Amino acid sequence: MLRDAANGWTQQTFASHSDFRLPYFRDHAALARRVRDALLEGPGFTVVTDVPATSMGPADAQRFCESMLSHLGEPLPQGHGGDTALAWLVRDEGVSEYTDDRRFHENAYTSKSRGYLHLHNDQAVRPFGQEPDWIALLTHRRAAQGGASVLVDGWAVHRILQEEFPGELALLSCPFAFDRRHVTPPGRAPVVWAPVFEVRPDGRVHVRCNVTRIETAAELTGEPLSSARRSAVDALKHVVARPELSVTVLLEEGDCLITDDRRILHGRTAYEDHHDVNRRRCLIRVMLRQHGLVDRKAPGR
Repeated sequence: MLRDAANGWTQQTFASHSDFRLPYFRDHAALARRVRDALLEGPGFTVVTDVPATSMGPADAQRFCESMLSHLGEPLPQGHGGDTALAWLVRDEGVSEYTDDRRFHENAYTSKSRGYLHLHNDQAVRPFGQEPDWIALLTHRRAAQGGASVLVDGWAVHRILQEEFPGELALLSCPFAFDRRHVTPPGRAPVVWAPVFEVRPDGRVHVRCNVTRIETAAELTGEPLSSARRSAVDALKHVVARPELSVTVLLEEGDCLITDDRRILHGRTAYEDHHDVNRRRCLIRVMLRQHGLVDRKAPGR
């Protein structure tokens, strides 16, 4: 296991970005075994480099990405109604994180914008009724400037809260409401409940973190956070934002970032795109359930 990984890595854990890079090779089953080792026994993420999908059109690249990653886990459907896909295109579609009055736009799928994307993991909101174990993002086209991925280890956040904010951590280990209006599956509730941190029987910490969606859920349910729970969320926000905890990775075309979504928080810096439509930033996202796991039913799913 990578040094410090068991207690959560920090920026200083890695001597260089080569510590978490894995060259692509054609044997996708063997590649999946290497990736799985990094996810489960290493830092909880890896970047597979030089994936041969950049010469393909978006549709062919989607099919290639889905096929390559199917050796790692079962691809999960994303989207609403008839507009679903196993490999989802992440690109600017004119979405804004804020409304005209500068209020957070809770119905917006903010990954489809050019703005900053706050740190979170998808497990928190059970997108489209799914609980992905792993998230993969293949860079088909990179932005003209910016658009870097930002990663934070949820295990490190848990450790720091345990050391510095034990009372707040105890509250964060109780269920919170998460707003998922942007990814609510048909016929399901727009709010789901879960603890931010849950220690599993194997000793691993299961993380569900999305501070923004906790805050908007309080508005949606009509139940404002109590002062104690507000303090707990503020402590979480404060620790997650510590610069020494984050690793920033500018993915090149052909790089595929794969994270353990039960552990790693991810975000994105804002970016400027190319004027040429065919060169504009486009990532291919695949959500995966680990092979061999029983479908987990949960209230409100």
